[in-house]
Amino acid sequence: MKRQGPGQPFVFRPVMSLIAAGLLLLAGALAAGYQYHSSHAEHRRQLTVQAKILAASVTAAIAFNDRATAQEYVNALMLDPRLDAAAVYNEAHRQVAGFQRAGSRPLADSLANGGRLPRDGLVVAVPAQQGSTAVGSVYLRAAETPLIMQLARYSGVALLTLMAVLMLFALAVAHRVLMRANAALERRARELATAYERLSDEMEHRARTEEALRQSQKMEAIGQLSGGVAHDFNNLLMIIRGSLARLNKQLQHTDPVIEREVQLEREGVAAGPAAQDMPARDRELFEERQARHRQIQRYLDMAQDGIDRAASLTQRLLSFARRQPLSPKSVRLDELVRSIQPLLDHSVGSSWRIDYRLESHWPVLCDANQMENAILNLVINARDAMPDGGPICICTDDLKVDAAHPVDGLAAGDYVRLRVIDTGVGMSEDVRRKAFDPFFTTKPVGKGTGLGLSTILGYIEQSNGVAQIESRLGHGTTIHIILPRVPRETLPEEA
Repeated sequence: MKRQGPGQPFVFRPVMSLIAAGLLLLAGALAAGYQYHSSHAEHRRQLTVQAKILAASVTAAIAFNDRATAQEYVNALMLDPRLDAAAVYNEAHRQVAGFQRAGSRPLADSLANGGRLPRDGLVVAVPAQQGSTAVGSVYLRAAETPLIMQLARYSGVALLTLMAVLMLFALAVAHRVLMRANAALERRARELATAYERLSDEMEHRARTEEALRQSQKMEAIGQLSGGVAHDFNNLLMIIRGSLARLNKQLQHTDPVIEREVQLEREGVAAGPAAQDMPARDRELFEERQARHRQIQRYLDMAQDGIDRAASLTQRLLSFARRQPLSPKSVRLDELVRSIQPLLDHSVGSSWRIDYRLESHWPVLCDANQMENAILNLVINARDAMPDGGPICICTDDLKVDAAHPVDGLAAGDYVRLRVIDTGVGMSEDVRRKAFDPFFTTKPVGKGTGLGLSTILGYIEQSNGVAQIESRLGHGTTIHIILPRVPRETLPEEA
């Protein structure tokens, strides 16, 4: 039988019912024996009491040899059906009175001459005493209990024992059936649980796939729109830039003689004849013209600066739309990060510390300039997320994806992972889902266009990589950039 552990529930087994049935039968036999012994002892005690009463009643009749009186006392006992025979003997061991049932043998004075009572447990002998002198003895013999009465006496115990055994067997059978039913139910429950988990996983996977598809379609639509707008906007910017250049060139045309004389006068050189002959009114007009020219030139410079910013914006839109021409080369990210380390350290300021953990050895195929801009953008975002300062960690490592080491969203193969980790304010789940959306930003108005992360996403996906965000509100943010490994001999390597 299997031993139960301390924390396991008790399990009833059929062999236990057999053991319990045997114990019940033994207990029933012991109970029957005890009942027989106790009833026999009680019967003998009652028989002894009757013998003592008879001895006390016939003492005087024995002393005076009054046989008739003694017989009357003995005949009174004949009314008790439990008595089989009675005898009264005097001191000389002669019978004074007695009786026996039909078919029974008479009672002999077995104590005569130092004898002993027979081994029959149904016979008792009591001395008849007058004071301290024994004048005779009294014998009584109980009638044997009929077999039918004995069976009736012990049938109750036997019946109860048999019923208990039958109940145990019924319980064992019912428990066996229940155990099989429970095992079947547990097996069915496990199958249903497995099916539910599989269905839940499939539903979750389908939901993620649908969400990724919707996100991809949304980003593709925005990318196509922004790419088309960027191209048209860039063409308009080129027209405006050319017009401003021609306007600036026209403004540079002035009277060279007057301009030279004014310049000489400002430098303290004696003016020539042309300057002396210049009327004062012409000189004032010339100076007003020069002031207006400087003011217009300032406006032209501001317009040119705006055009440069707009051109940068179009480049970002083209990068997000994945239409920006790239110059991919075989690059090791560790060497690239080390090459721009002074720029990164200078960009964050003294309140922030950058911790470099560069542990990658595999090359990737990417545009080095765009990757530098992406890393710089991520570091600045990490700085802005920690207004009170703190550590920023830039980590690189080699990543092997296979069945034993799966990564969500990546096919099996070798990759290089770059992470930018901050301990700043973090993002809520809603903000994290929208972080890569174009024109979405949590910065105040005028502090950001919302194209930083979306541009990085477009560039990384254009390089066949993956960009992911891991963040919790109040616990910082980690940006993952994962690019596929390429053989070192694919393209010339560039730091």
